[in-house]
Amino acid sequence: MTDTELRMTDHELLTLLSMTPTESAAVTLGLLRLDQHGDNELLHNAGLTTLMVRGLASPQGEKIVPVDKCAVVGTVLSQAQEWLEIKLTTPTSEHVLFAVGSNVGAVLLSISPYGVHEIQPIESGAAMLELALHLCNEYLTGAAEGLPATAVVRRLRVDAEAVVAQLTAVESGDWVLRSGTESEFVEENYPAAEAMGRFKAALDA
Repeated sequence: MTDTELRMTDHELLTLLSMTPTESAAVTLGLLRLDQHGDNELLHNAGLTTLMVRGLASPQGEKIVPVDKCAVVGTVLSQAQEWLEIKLTTPTSEHVLFAVGSNVGAVLLSISPYGVHEIQPIESGAAMLELALHLCNEYLTGAAEGLPATAVVRRLRVDAEAVVAQLTAVESGDWVLRSGTESEFVEENYPAAEAMGRFKAALDA
């Protein structure tokens, strides 16, 4: 993992994705729960203003376009072909991340409940799922926030049905894996040593 490359607010992301209204941008907006604000002119204007003040967007002819790191993020999000929604939870904590991959690169968004999100570049392709699995494994086996702990990964691809896998680690006994599509899933128990391999296989389906 690299240091944080960029921080962006909800309204900045909303504005950025509206600059390139592709199908992939629409999927990204939906995952970030921002699609409900698509027609909110006040939020759009606020996002545009702060992007310009921060030097992340500038006028180009009659348009305002993203620049530098913001332009890279916008290109990835608007041309995305794969999305991984990662949730890491215990009974008292929750972390949400999104890995978004395209032919021009990939980014990892660490979602904050306060609306200011950290974005950093990551490797695209197969490395994106490997990163998600690594984060889940570290969270479940490290148990830094206690047990039981649960990792959920929802994998969306433009050319395949969405798959979801949920793995719960407990202090003693088998770990619980739930996997399948968004409409139906199966539940199985596995020893801790075997569970992560099964978790990966479910997401590779």
